[in-house]
Amino acid sequence: MENHRMMMREFLFENLRDLMVKHVFEKITIKMICDETGVIRATFYNYFDDKYDCLNAIIHHDLVENAHESLLKHNAKEVLTVMFETVQDNRAFYRVGYNVVGPNGFEALLQENLALMVHEFFEESRDELYLPQYSNSLLANYYAQTLAYSIKTLVFEKDGVRSVEDAVNLTLDLMQHSFVDFVKE
Repeated sequence: MENHRMMMREFLFENLRDLMVKHVFEKITIKMICDETGVIRATFYNYFDDKYDCLNAIIHHDLVENAHESLLKHNAKEVLTVMFETVQDNRAFYRVGYNVVGPNGFEALLQENLALMVHEFFEESRDELYLPQYSNSLLANYYAQTLAYSIKTLVFEKDGVRSVEDAVNLTLDLMQHSFVDFVKE
């Protein structure tokens, strides 16, 4: 039964993903998502509060759930590779996703999910003695910004980032070096 619930939830959010590539998000209705899935509105509301909640489920699935196994291995490079491959595979969706703006907008949801993932990574892997004055929450939000920038760069091919490998290397380089490493003394 639980497997059926997970499958239905995924069918609903995958149909929103497909609709977003064809239609402006603001014009997509719950009815459209339900018609695409072949269910009644009540079914949608059994899984999601609204279409923004459904959009958040897509992002969470793509970036957090897909990378969870790599996260458990404490392998940052593998986590980034899995995330960026997922983004690359769904590039059309991510490109239109950035058009959803506001407090529940795409970038806000993206950063919230990335912060959750980074926070979990720090909870499992952080050296507690290194800069202990900074909380895992503060660090998660800080690094979520870097990851969000890297994803946007990959999606829109800025600064010569053309592949998942380029995006992973860019992100690891930026995360492993501080601002002062780039400044002449």
